[in-house]
Amino acid sequence: MKIAFLQETVNQNIGVMYLSAVLKFNGYDCQLFAEPLENDFIRAVASYQPDIIGFSLITGAHHWALDVSRQLKQLLPNSLVLFGGPHPTYFSEIVESPYVDAVSRGEAEISLPEFIGRVEKGQKYTDVQGFWVKQRGSIFRNDVAFLVDDISTLPYPDHKLYLKYEFYRNQTEVPFSTTRGCPFRCSFCYIHVKASLYKGKGKYLRTRNIDGVIGEMGLARKLYPNMTSVILYDDIIGLDKKWLADFSDAYAEHVGLPWFTSIRADLVDEFVVNKLAKAKCFCLSLGVETGDEELRERVLGKRIPNSQYLKAARLLHDAGIKVRTSNMVFLPGEDIKKAKSTVDINRAMKVDFAWAYTLQPYPGTDIYDYAVKNGYLSSAFQFDDIDPLGLLKPIIDTKDKDKILVLHRFFNFAVHHTFMRKLLNILIYLPPNPLFDAVYSLSLILSYADYHQVSFLRALRVAWNNYWSTKRKKIKA
Repeated sequence: MKIAFLQETVNQNIGVMYLSAVLKFNGYDCQLFAEPLENDFIRAVASYQPDIIGFSLITGAHHWALDVSRQLKQLLPNSLVLFGGPHPTYFSEIVESPYVDAVSRGEAEISLPEFIGRVEKGQKYTDVQGFWVKQRGSIFRNDVAFLVDDISTLPYPDHKLYLKYEFYRNQTEVPFSTTRGCPFRCSFCYIHVKASLYKGKGKYLRTRNIDGVIGEMGLARKLYPNMTSVILYDDIIGLDKKWLADFSDAYAEHVGLPWFTSIRADLVDEFVVNKLAKAKCFCLSLGVETGDEELRERVLGKRIPNSQYLKAARLLHDAGIKVRTSNMVFLPGEDIKKAKSTVDINRAMKVDFAWAYTLQPYPGTDIYDYAVKNGYLSSAFQFDDIDPLGLLKPIIDTKDKDKILVLHRFFNFAVHHTFMRKLLNILIYLPPNPLFDAVYSLSLILSYADYHQVSFLRALRVAWNNYWSTKRKKIKA
């Protein structure tokens, strides 16, 4: 059996790497196909003649996947098209599309090998836990599978999957994951929805053992000859301070490369910062979201005061650790004054990298329900309106919309330059225009290059590939 994993962008997907590792362990052949890195994407996939065509999708990317699967169904009518990832997990009805045969819901390291094994043997596969399957006009809906109780028992993610492309072989920053699950309930996030989905299905918050993480990093250093830094993509880190302290000690001894990760501001204290600094943590990302405390608590569900963000930033800077922030504009109830407060708290924190996203109110989240109930979201809203990158397209209908859009385009420069912050008070009275969009794009590329410690040209290539891949023809589910 041959399994093709298809993706729209050049971002490495750790979840796909885990699935590939598990499938290869079971004797299956897996290959990755990244559209931006192929001259003829459809032909490349078709020439592989896969038995299973797999997609791991966020909301917004499903349009691209439906278009691609439509084309591949014409060339490979006997191949089974399988959608997985966040979007099919929460919106499994996408299996009703004529171009989709099955969807995988949630984590699939246990269920996917069973599913593919039954397909290979010609056995019944419509009752495998974790899947919704369409067969002969009927849809079979199964509950999610049980979670992997100890994620340390899984094989290392298959980094080799991506190394068929020179683009990845030359990369300097390599991604890893150490934890799964998050106990918090931010209104804009699906994590709490996922937790409810898995109620009674096993331990939700899980952390890998340190030896396994360090071992994987050691293997990766052999696979990526240009590896100079590490990034941890985790739902949450810092809840277990002893684990984080022990990991930092082991990392400093065995890896010792600059590394990046994200943490909640209210988990940052002197002990944590001291351990991270000794382990050469280069930068920590904090989710500020907004500078308006009332919006942050009431609308976003984050009870963290501005004072905690200021304290966290001070501790990190004193330890020589840079600060990155994630921010949002176009929040329900936001006006230009509140949007400016987000710029200003970043300035007060003296952040090194300030990223501003336009809120994408995903259906099923608390903030989506709030926006609809209070009239901030158009009744014409549909999945087609989602910006999968969350960078360009505002969704929420809020006061001072044009002014906030201009602020968003100059957000990064206004945070870092006092002159631009003062000029922003004038610029917001000008209409949004392509020049402002170009300024914003430039700020993203410059910030990406600096944050990820890569060249401007590589950052430009990543931006170009990811942006244009999302501009493909979209078709409705």
